Order: sequence, then structure tokens, then C-alpha cells
Amino acid sequence: MKSKKRVMLIYGGISSEREISIISSIGINESLIRNNYEVIKIDADENLEKEIKKYKPDVIFNALHGTWGEDGKVQKIIESTNVPYTNSGIKASELAMDKHKSSEVFTKMNLCYPNTKLTSLKLIEGKDIMNYPYVLKPRNEGSSVGVGIIKNDDDKEKYIDLNKERDEILIQEFIDGKEIQVAIYGDNKTGSIEIDPKNEFYDYESKYFDNGETKHIIPPRITEDQIVFVENLALKAHNALGCKGISRTDFILEKDSGIFYILEVNTQPGMTPTSLVPEIAKSKGTDFDELINWIIDDASTNR
Repeated sequence: MKSKKRVMLIYGGISSEREISIISSIGINESLIRNNYEVIKIDADENLEKEIKKYKPDVIFNALHGTWGEDGKVQKIIESTNVPYTNSGIKASELAMDKHKSSEVFTKMNLCYPNTKLTSLKLIEGKDIMNYPYVLKPRNEGSSVGVGIIKNDDDKEKYIDLNKERDEILIQEFIDGKEIQVAIYGDNKTGSIEIDPKNEFYDYESKYFDNGETKHIIPPRITEDQIVFVENLALKAHNALGCKGISRTDFILEKDSGIFYILEVNTQPGMTPTSLVPEIAKSKGTDFDELINWIIDDASTNR
């Protein structure tokens, strides 16, 4: 009888998205067991390399989110052990998490990207920096952590008070329109979804703790030609950053111009009960267990 493949599921971590990673890992772990893998669960920290060398897994399923887990740092640790792992490698992870550097890639590709400036909170306090409304967001974070829509001086001051520990900040023009998210899995498998969030935008709360109040609409309420177009844009962005496995690209379809603005590429999409990539895959005929199995196979054969 063929022995089970040993999968090390790394989760938790040290980022602000630790809680979401733990939630993601529950469903992933259950699916790996159903798929007949031998699972080794590791709450990842600075001892990760020692844990990998101790357990000698056949493949690592990276269920970490946020800084350290999806910005290339954990990827460097894993690659030092020569164990294959899921989703994007070092360079793609670094690029995608760094919204300033990835925007430069998107601009070179002639993708529409909101007018954006890189600065710091210290430099914007008490200054008129862009016409209201605009968006403030960290240079390196995921899951919309630290993102705020700024409509007036009070909003700006509140944002500064809540984010004093942050350094580099992106000031971005506010694009008003439909939020369209596109999943990529593999070389050419795509699918899209429209988000109608309970809050002003698809923020951290809307993504994970809204009790079903945010609407996920498949297919998006746009034309078939627009769906094909935006999914092709996401595939181009995925490939341009050098992503592997699965990714999710966020767009805004500006309501007046009909232009798709790319916001970011997420190389470690959530795998919680309300996460978008599993939902999109399911709409295309790939259930959660099949998706998890595909991710493992992709990691095992494409490293």
C-alpha cells in the first residue's frame, strides 16, 4: 500500500492576520485529512526551520497570512530546507505584498492603477495631501488591514491616531465603483466575483466577521465581455509578478468611466468559510477538497 504524503500545515504566525490564519487552517486541515494526507500542524514562529528539519515533510502547505507569512520571509526559510511548498515563491511574495513595488509593475504593464503617493504619517499630518475622498493604506499589509477611506480632516486625524505605529503609507485616490475580485489557480484557470460589502468597502471585518451581511455575487453583475477582460487582466498580473499556485486580484470597476483599476494581488488568499477563492472555484465545479488537493499537487510538481 502506498504510504501517505506527509504535509506540514503551517499556520498562525506572528502577523496581524494571525487569527484569520488559524481560522483558515481549520478547514484546510480537515480537507487534508479527508484527502488522506498525513498532516503535521505547526503554529509557525522563528523555530520553523528546526520544525521542518525535524519532521521532514514531503510538502508544506502555507496557510499563513500577512507580513512574515506571505511577504517572502517564510518562503526564504522554507526554501533553505529544499521542501516544496504551496503558492508563490520569494520574489513574487515580496512584490505582491509591497504595494508600492507591485504598482510599478502594474504601471509598466499599462494596467490602470489609482493615482498613488508613497509617504509617511509624519509627513501628512496637518497637510492637504490630496482632494477628499482618498484612501490611506500601509505599504505592506494584507486583508485590508490598516486601510481607511478618508473623507475629511477628522477622518485623517482618526486614522493617524489609530495607526501611529506605522511608517510608510500609501495615499491613493478613491475609485468609486464595483469591487470585482478574480481568482487564479494554475496557468489559466480563472473565475470572478462581485463584492457588495456591508461596510464602505471590503475591509477586514467584511471579509471575515460580517455574519453573511456582505454579498458575494457570482457571476459579477457586469457584461460577459467585461468578465473575460478583467479575468485576463488578473492572469497577466499573476504572471507578471511570477505568482504560483493560487492568487486573488482585486479590482474596482469605476462606475462612470467603465475602467477596471487594479488594486493588488494577494498571493495567500484566505481559505475560511467566507473566503472568495474557494467560493469562486466551487462555482467553476471545483469543490474545497479538490481545490486543496490541486494546491498540494501543484506545489509538489512545480517546485
